[in-house]
Amino acid sequence: MVDDSDRRRAGQGSSTHADPQTAARESVAAALGGRTPEAADLVIAHATVDYDPLLFFEAVAEAAAPAQVVGCTAYAGFTGSTTLSRGAVTLYLPAAELTFGVAAADSVSGDLRGAARRVTESARERAGGDGEHSVLMMLTDGLAGDLREVVRGSYAVTGATVPLVGGAASENLSMGATHQFADGKLMSNSLIAVWINSPHPLGIGVAHGWHPIGDPMTVTRAEGNVIHELDGRPAVDAYLGQRGDQLPAGEPEDGEGPTFARLTFDHPLGLANAAGTFDGRHILGRTAEGSLIMFGHVSEQSVVQVLAGNQRDLLDAAGSAAAAAVQRLGGTARGALVFSCAGRVTPLGDQVPEEAAAIRDQLGAAPFAGFFTYGEFARVTGSTGFHNATVVVLAL
Repeated sequence: MVDDSDRRRAGQGSSTHADPQTAARESVAAALGGRTPEAADLVIAHATVDYDPLLFFEAVAEAAAPAQVVGCTAYAGFTGSTTLSRGAVTLYLPAAELTFGVAAADSVSGDLRGAARRVTESARERAGGDGEHSVLMMLTDGLAGDLREVVRGSYAVTGATVPLVGGAASENLSMGATHQFADGKLMSNSLIAVWINSPHPLGIGVAHGWHPIGDPMTVTRAEGNVIHELDGRPAVDAYLGQRGDQLPAGEPEDGEGPTFARLTFDHPLGLANAAGTFDGRHILGRTAEGSLIMFGHVSEQSVVQVLAGNQRDLLDAAGSAAAAAVQRLGGTARGALVFSCAGRVTPLGDQVPEEAAAIRDQLGAAPFAGFFTYGEFARVTGSTGFHNATVVVLAL
């Protein structure tokens, strides 16, 4: 039994039980570690789509009561002690000196920017306004539309002073529905904001481990998340020409063999940013006309470059993100939240568990939990901050 006076330390939990309600109870119990949650505390849960999401999240809310509960579906999840392709992970954050404000909006795809502004304002109000140190965490439907609008909408409230982290809910790469949970309600096509205030610094680290190859290209024709042309050429032809290997263009998915997304996870596109580096964008598929369907929206006249990276590069980046978060924290972490991209799983192959191990090496004994997303939010300075193919770590 853990002494309830230990009110600062986070707790991690997981379960692979086949029953969603049992998995929920087991993962919450492990995260609580014998402690009694309070209404001001926060529990964050993620479950793969093997479970009925309503049964799972309602059981989490019951097991964690009266704490606030947020979460979403995941392609896969991990804690400081396990990585699982099927099951549930949970992180318990006792309030202690922290304050959490939770707000959610449903049916957001028609106005992502407006919804992001509204939930950010509400979450800040529920957290008691700005703290000495604040951070905004966002969870959203990974299929809701141009997720850059989430960053833009929240920035209208936070300005440049409050960092942003988070992830887009995912599933098994079928591009079906994802689910989110907050305020006791299961939703799809929704957006959840969690405003966190602390009297101490909060640390954020962001890294991906990819490096550019070939030549820069300009997006000469695009619409939403579809790139039609690169340097005036059909986008698939231009992309394959820069990869430098023999991956065939082929036809759009016919149900046989690996999908184009899986074949290209090892070479995402990088969007040149103001910092002189690249924001990753994974490829979701291709059209019969030779266009690239992207996980995120890409604007015309953007400069892009094909990216490459081996397993060691990706694992080193995960460790670097965690190290940067701890350094910015300026002290010992009580726990951490991690958001990694679902598109990193295939390139990592049998080394997937080593990503969590690389993060654990930098966080020391601090518990952490996270999931593989359909996009990551990370903005420390400036107004941009939507990523693919990236690891984001928030150390508290």
